Amino acid sequence: MRVRQLVPALGFLALLGCGSTDPNPSDGSPPLVVINSPQDGATVNGQVSIDVTAIDDFGVDKVRIFKDNTLLVEQYTPPFHALWNTSAETDGSQHTIKVEALDVAKNLRTVSIGVTVSRGPS
Repeated sequence: MRVRQLVPALGFLALLGCGSTDPNPSDGSPPLVVINSPQDGATVNGQVSIDVTAIDDFGVDKVRIFKDNTLLVEQYTPPFHALWNTSAETDGSQHTIKVEALDVAKNLRTVSIGVTVSRGPS
């Protein structure tokens, strides 16, 4: 499953070598960001592993991972990862996982997914 999720990121990496021949290029593009897990629309419970890939041709400065606009983690080097303990969440509640990635030129990309917390059968 991880291989399929990283394919868009790997394809982007291949394109990085096909850029301009300008010896002093400027970075006008934000990083590519992929939330590898959980998947958009997933049902989650317990300790949820949030795994992110962020890449940029000039370099990623930092990645922030949020749950419902609450910062879980800010990281400067990969792997970009956070753990979310859902034990305090209401059964059936819906939540947004948002990732912000800034490159070294301060270009910002934001990606969000939605998940639902399920406690399972009572």
